Amino acid sequence: MAPIPRLAAKPLSIITGALFTAFSAPSSTPPTNGGNATLPDTLYSGSASFLNLTLFHTPPPSSSSSSSSSSSSSSPISSLVYYNSKNSSYTGCNNMPFTPADNVVLLNPLQFGNVSASNSTCGDWIQIQNRQNTDLSTYAQIVGICNDCEYGSMDLSLGVLNDLSVDVPFDDLTFSNSSDVTISDLIDPESSIDFSTTTVSSDHLLDISWSLSDAPKSHNKNPATTPTTTPTTTSPTSTTAPTPTATPPTPPATQFSGRATWYSDTHGQCEHNYSQSDLIVAVNQDQMGTGKDMCGKKILVTKKGSDVQVIATVVDMCPEQYCKFGGLDLSQAAFKKFADLGVGILELQWSWL
Repeated sequence: MAPIPRLAAKPLSIITGALFTAFSAPSSTPPTNGGNATLPDTLYSGSASFLNLTLFHTPPPSSSSSSSSSSSSSSPISSLVYYNSKNSSYTGCNNMPFTPADNVVLLNPLQFGNVSASNSTCGDWIQIQNRQNTDLSTYAQIVGICNDCEYGSMDLSLGVLNDLSVDVPFDDLTFSNSSDVTISDLIDPESSIDFSTTTVSSDHLLDISWSLSDAPKSHNKNPATTPTTTPTTTSPTSTTAPTPTATPPTPPATQFSGRATWYSDTHGQCEHNYSQSDLIVAVNQDQMGTGKDMCGKKILVTKKGSDVQVIATVVDMCPEQYCKFGGLDLSQAAFKKFADLGVGILELQWSWL
């Protein structure tokens, strides 16, 4: 089904500087003013390597290995990640526990920041997209530093790699930092390499783009975000520690539902050019209005009965003759997260973030 034809709303005044930043070209160099190099609503690009968690294992007491990549769990390692031999799990920055099945990343030092300062990205969520296949994206949480990653780049856990490249059997590969065999060799149809007996370089596995994100509303294989509690020293005369006040649960965001279509515009009410490969949306006129107050806001879009979730940025208004209250007009990239473009129309649920 062809996209619903429509014209962008009448141009408004110059868009705010904040929205311009949100859709500016990916940054290639860190700021020079000492500020945090990872900014909200900014798209970054780089390469992804494999987060080899086995490097963080504590050597067995009888081990004679002298590998410099292993580290004792009693002393910090430079990536801020520890292996907890007691429960066979890992601990990242701010004492966040996680397992190899979780979607986690190590971020380059320039964009990770300093855990002792306010500019750290420790525990932040990011949305990552495969630049070669923009249909593939996923969410992950930052748990430490990748010391040898360049600006824009990071190390990804196997879970993240599998989400971003479904055609590559990452689970079946053996990685080595010293290997010269690359993923390009793997996917070369004329390659005669037997990967069941060959190690693969863990560097530069994928080209990615990414940005800071809100945590997904529902996830099953992501690390806990609550830091491990450190015991507090009390006076010898104290007998009972005070009971912390329970934080009331956050009420769920209002859910809207309506008809969702896709369109082909590359400029709209928010007065900025964009690409149909971006995860963007035009919101119905009743909820968007004819102004620009909603420009740059995020919405979480879901399909009833599905665990697919997409966070899209508002860049335009869908006129009332095409979108009733609750209706959305998605970019082609966002629509394809739920169905092929030929489907044409979907019934989706969404909420403001």
